[in-house]
Amino acid sequence: MRIISGEYKGRKIDNIKGANIRYTADRVKESLFSILSGIISGSRFLDLYAGSGNVGIEALSRGANSVTYVDIDPACIAGISANLKRLGIEPSLPKIRLMRMNALLAIEYFFRHEIIFDIVFIDPPYRAGLVEKTLIKISSYNILAEDSSIIVEHDKNEEVPSVIGQLNLTRQEKYGTTILSFYRLA
Repeated sequence: MRIISGEYKGRKIDNIKGANIRYTADRVKESLFSILSGIISGSRFLDLYAGSGNVGIEALSRGANSVTYVDIDPACIAGISANLKRLGIEPSLPKIRLMRMNALLAIEYFFRHEIIFDIVFIDPPYRAGLVEKTLIKISSYNILAEDSSIIVEHDKNEEVPSVIGQLNLTRQEKYGTTILSFYRLA
């Protein structure tokens, strides 16, 4: 894996050893950040089900003000930390938050601590039934800044709702078997 653009362009990110994860393809990542290009700089970015941290690291490289990584797998959190350190980024607040935690519980944590985000990237394991549960939780808890964007990466065979609570589906992009679904607050 490599960083496509920004401050760390061309630098490699190591695969996570000991974790069973699916990596976001470079072409999907490149398209995602092309769509987000006008809002990524200075943003507060949440990478839920972070896996390798590949997407959050790209957000940092492109100027995100802060990135929060959430994954329940300790190998993923350790791998993200190691990749950040290789890039010369110390994983510490306020710029970086690493949380080894269930994503749904993390959303409640952010709500209780009044932590909000401009961009939320959700990439749960495909076909695990977590997309709708996560969107419901985000809609129910106020962790979104005004004009925030929520992006879900999911399998083309996994249906996502067009409206869920306060969230409306505004756009979908297909890349082979992967779909990016974009949501905004109603």
